Amino acid sequence: MSNDLAEQAIHSIHYVHELIHRVFTDADGTGAASIEPLMQAFAEDFSMVGISAIPLNRSEVEQLFRGAVGAKAGLDIDISDLHTVWQQDETLALSYVETQRLNGTEHSRVSVAILRAQADGVKWLYLHEAPLNRDR
Repeated sequence: MSNDLAEQAIHSIHYVHELIHRVFTDADGTGAASIEPLMQAFAEDFSMVGISAIPLNRSEVEQLFRGAVGAKAGLDIDISDLHTVWQQDETLALSYVETQRLNGTEHSRVSVAILRAQADGVKWLYLHEAPLNRDR
């Protein structure tokens, strides 16, 4: 089951970022419609700490996305260096690097997401992001 769980979690990481890309770019007019499936990926008690170091609950994350539809036209998002850092039963933590490119500028962050397999699929429990500067 652990390999299956890891595969499901990796798929979720990519799927969630595809939805985030749709929200931010609204390139095909599906930005607002992508919010509902995006929020379904997050557990009811989901929380996160973003690169601004401000803790956000699930409701605040949803508000952030609702206010960001189409806000970053031309955005490109890449996910790399994805690996499991911890697993116990149906819960695991994955680390990955997210690189965003927009208007000739590139920003990367390292993230750790805690996900759990549930009857209705893999759910995100927690996300912690930190800016990544590889020059230091």
